[in-house]
Amino acid sequence: MIKTPEFWLKKNIKSLLLTPISFIYWIFFTFDKLFSKNYSSKKFVICIGNINLGGSGKTPSAIAFGKILEELDINYVFLSRGYRGTNKKLLLLDSKGSYSPKITGDEPLLLKEQAPTYICKNRLKAIRQLSDNSNFDAIILDDGYQNNSVKKDLNILIIDAKFGFGNKLLFPAGPLRQSVKSGLKQADLIIVIGKMGLKLKKIIPDEKIINASIKIKNVKKFQGKQYIAFCGIAYPQKFFSLLKENNINLYQQIEFSDHYKYCAKDLDKIIHLSQKHKMPVITTKKDWVKFDDKYKKQIDFLDIDIIFSNKNKVKQFIKSKISD
Repeated sequence: MIKTPEFWLKKNIKSLLLTPISFIYWIFFTFDKLFSKNYSSKKFVICIGNINLGGSGKTPSAIAFGKILEELDINYVFLSRGYRGTNKKLLLLDSKGSYSPKITGDEPLLLKEQAPTYICKNRLKAIRQLSDNSNFDAIILDDGYQNNSVKKDLNILIIDAKFGFGNKLLFPAGPLRQSVKSGLKQADLIIVIGKMGLKLKKIIPDEKIINASIKIKNVKKFQGKQYIAFCGIAYPQKFFSLLKENNINLYQQIEFSDHYKYCAKDLDKIIHLSQKHKMPVITTKKDWVKFDDKYKKQIDFLDIDIIFSNKNKVKQFIKSKISD
């Protein structure tokens, strides 16, 4: 996946030129929605998704919802496509097992630390196979908001308040996977991470909103120090801004494309830079989990949680839906 183009943030000539291709994308999306079978699982299916291409905070939000299910004494598993991983068949990841990100992708390596995690490229096939499993009652889909092959019992839409919906155009003219109107209508709950501006407040239904924030679990370790920071996520500036906002000073910022597959040469170059300038290195946990052990020992990561402003409201909502 390439770096997020700047014209996805604000309309310009490039986005306008790509609009006809976006119309073709919309046609395919609409036909898929109309003609998909929508399989209904025996398990309670919760989908954590967004309507932007990456960068909204789906995976940490999925983990936050998993913790709520634990508090409600609901046994659950995660299901992920394992984006950019080579595995195609249904595979259960052992929480203590060691896996190559080339096989699993990066998100499942984070999810498996919280709960049993399955990966499979075909969500419909996976949920059919998991439907009769007696070890759990619910499945949390990390992504899959636009997948119409499976019926979701609960659709959770994640929105990053700072980015919003970018230029509000469909891919490739903009970052949207579907229209804002259809995405908001589809949602049962809308999690807005960060402080909402007036533009978002005007279009998001109040009754669906749950405000959330990012909490850095290991922030004290880094505050007041200077770092070389790097990451391979959809919106690198989100990570760099988060560091600065928490009094973590940056000597240098290095950007890679989203879900970047680091090779030894990339990391050796960063370590050499660190040693040359006598400056420690920091990255996201999503990046860090993909490194070999020798690099993990030399690179720090930021560990975050998603915190809901009204956790009880979320718990009661899920409880009522499951008991229906």
